[in-house]
Amino acid sequence: MKLVALRAADYMRVASPDDRRYLLYNPIVKMKVTTQGEEVIDLLWNVVAAKGFEKDMYFEMATRDIRALPKLEGTVHVNIALIVKFIAGYFFNHAPFPPVPRRDQAANDDFLFDQGPARGLGKIAFHDYAPVFAGYPLPNVAVFGEQIAVFRELMTAATPDETQQKDIDFLMALGEIFVLVVYAQLVLENARLYAVDDGLVDQIFDCLVRDVARFALELYGKPTTTPAQMEHCLRMIRKPVADPARYERVWQDHVYALKGAYQMTE
Repeated sequence: MKLVALRAADYMRVASPDDRRYLLYNPIVKMKVTTQGEEVIDLLWNVVAAKGFEKDMYFEMATRDIRALPKLEGTVHVNIALIVKFIAGYFFNHAPFPPVPRRDQAANDDFLFDQGPARGLGKIAFHDYAPVFAGYPLPNVAVFGEQIAVFRELMTAATPDETQQKDIDFLMALGEIFVLVVYAQLVLENARLYAVDDGLVDQIFDCLVRDVARFALELYGKPTTTPAQMEHCLRMIRKPVADPARYERVWQDHVYALKGAYQMTE
């Protein structure tokens, strides 16, 4: 979540009239990062159990406050309705852009105060995502790349028709899969900039592979999904590459190592 949010901020800070890619990345932060935060808190709650109800503890505050973010930043439905406008541009309208570095220095971001109209979202060009994924020859990144290829094929060979494009329930499931593609791209870009351990990256993609499979199954079951689209959905249902040794390393080095690291201020 941090990798995605920080990378989206980089694109916001380099934005210009000729580079408005941030208009896709920002709603993904608002919608996906915040809902992932909710999911993490819920999973942790299953671990800490009754301790999560104790008064004046961090977790008691976290379970309450985490709920606000997906609503204060626009509902998931609103953000996905915006995000799906970028699908064609992201997959098929590529243009060369200079590499975007980390932008965490103090600077006056003039464009953000004079962005101009927000129309023409479907015409915004993006850099090609393929080299980003190719730069990480990891097992689960490869599986995820195969899922992306099937989703892209769905959008060309079994394109949603006019009725489906007006079906919010259908678009929600379709949009969730597309969101994961962009989310994964931002993870990889920032993992390189922050020198994140490859084992941790592959473990992150273990989760992302399963998430694509979950939403592909959901899309498969929608009332308006066509047989051709259902066939593509089945091809996106993939199992991540299990590696017990990698999992144990990530657990010991990146999870259990945090035990006792957080302390409440008085």
